[in-house]
Amino acid sequence: LGTVISPDLNRLAQMQPNQKARFVAVSLEEGLEARRRYNWQVQRLQHFFLR
Repeated sequence: LGTVISPDLNRLAQMQPNQKARFVAVSLEEGLEARRRYNWQVQRLQHFFLR
């Protein structure tokens, strides 16, 4: 068992039934950095579409 980092939740939610997933261990720092990058990308998209 493990925890899916928040930037990967969308990808996990879109998986098809019986589709295989591979989990990779990440440190707390790596998970936080992935979340920062994800939030930055979302903000850029919001700015692009809402201008």
